[in-house]
Amino acid sequence: MKRFVTAGLFLILCGLLLTGCLGRLSGPQPQSSQGYEAKDGTGYVLKLPHKPVRIVSLSIGTDEILMALVAADRVAALTYLADNGGISNITEQAGLIPVRVKASAEQVIALKPDLVLLPDWQPLELVQLLRDAGVPVYVYKDPSTIDEVKKVIAAIAGVVGEEEKGRLLVAEMDAELARIAEKVRAVPEKRRKVVLQFTVMGGSGGTGSTFDDICRKAGVINGAAKAGMGMNELLSKEQIVEINPDIFLMPTWDATGKQDPEKFKEDIRSDPALQTVTAIRDNKLIPVPDRHVYASSQYIVRAVRDIAAAAYPDLLGQ
Repeated sequence: MKRFVTAGLFLILCGLLLTGCLGRLSGPQPQSSQGYEAKDGTGYVLKLPHKPVRIVSLSIGTDEILMALVAADRVAALTYLADNGGISNITEQAGLIPVRVKASAEQVIALKPDLVLLPDWQPLELVQLLRDAGVPVYVYKDPSTIDEVKKVIAAIAGVVGEEEKGRLLVAEMDAELARIAEKVRAVPEKRRKVVLQFTVMGGSGGTGSTFDDICRKAGVINGAAKAGMGMNELLSKEQIVEINPDIFLMPTWDATGKQDPEKFKEDIRSDPALQTVTAIRDNKLIPVPDRHVYASSQYIVRAVRDIAAAAYPDLLGQ
């Protein structure tokens, strides 16, 4: 009798173990009645009763990340920049979302979102107004490196309940970066090109900027960082001459809408003070899409390829 009881218990335990294993293999388990929690970039713990289905994005970066992670019917609104091809990489996908917003508490609250995503450079007053109105707000740290962009993607994927899609998105970034790294590895250090980023305000993108990290991944030398410039400092013409970059990376978009990028390029090309610079003498004023260079989403990898291709066209093509 004891043998039969032991055998019965054994079968029951096997059944329980098998059920548990199958449950783990079948994907994410149903959320509990308590929902789930997510800690944002400021340490605030956000409690969500279920996967959000009315998400509002308040940055172009989260616009782009969201559209890769969730179905369009879960997005209540994107930013007003989503349709601007000069800075947005998702103009076509954005057409699926009819509503656009700016950083207005009143406008956001009226949409009755169950999640608002915004970067830490948005005003704290806005965050507090939304939370005081009962709106769930997730604040993420604005990235300054490509690795930090990956962390933001993973964090946002977690808060919207799409961890696996987030992992796949990051894996795609890593694969493309590895392909570029393999190509530029053939360039000796002494032959690495010196590049200088231009905006309509002048040379910029020094140490601490995402541009500086993009340059490292592209196998080029960032002239502004080499000169000891910080993230938001602007170079004088005298400094540009001293750096003597091989390539000027020219803007394709102006946030103010007042400057024509082509005219700006010609003004730089014909500037008497810059005629001794290698980039001018070799006519290497190469436009790089601002929507790639300033991306804080998965599309930042395209900037790495753009710049590597501009510097080493024989390896990556233009």
